[in-house]
Amino acid sequence: MIIDSKGKLFGKVSIIDILILVVLIVGIAGAAKFFMTDSALPIIDRTETYIVGLYWEESPDFAVNAAKIGDVARDFDRGSVLGKVTDIQIHESVCFIETEDGQVLVGSKPGYVSYHITLEGNGTPDGYGGVVFNGVDYQVGRQMIVKVGSAIFQGRIDRLEKKG
Repeated sequence: MIIDSKGKLFGKVSIIDILILVVLIVGIAGAAKFFMTDSALPIIDRTETYIVGLYWEESPDFAVNAAKIGDVARDFDRGSVLGKVTDIQIHESVCFIETEDGQVLVGSKPGYVSYHITLEGNGTPDGYGGVVFNGVDYQVGRQMIVKVGSAIFQGRIDRLEKKG
């Protein structure tokens, strides 16, 4: 007989053992098929090129002069890359001085300059008028410490627009 009185096949393996083995083989085959197929949803890349303008009224001239076209600019505190420098405009510093009679005068400070640096970087729109660079959301008016090449100075975003 093929199955004996104890329910074993050829007196060695039980039918339940065979059923468990079949279920395991089918399960492993199904899992392999699931993980081996390219059934993942396509990822939509919304990355676009943006023009970022940085401005500051009063920065040390040696720091701003160290920035060069082609340097990578990043947010020093958050570490996110904003883009590469495409243009640098340097002017006299702008400082506001209040006189004794309450008037506010605009002046310049020796050894300091104002700057406008234009960057080009890749980001994604946040849906609220800002742009996300490397997981950090930025809007016009955001003030930060900026590392441009080997220089570090303060900056404020005054322009944030999609290129083209």
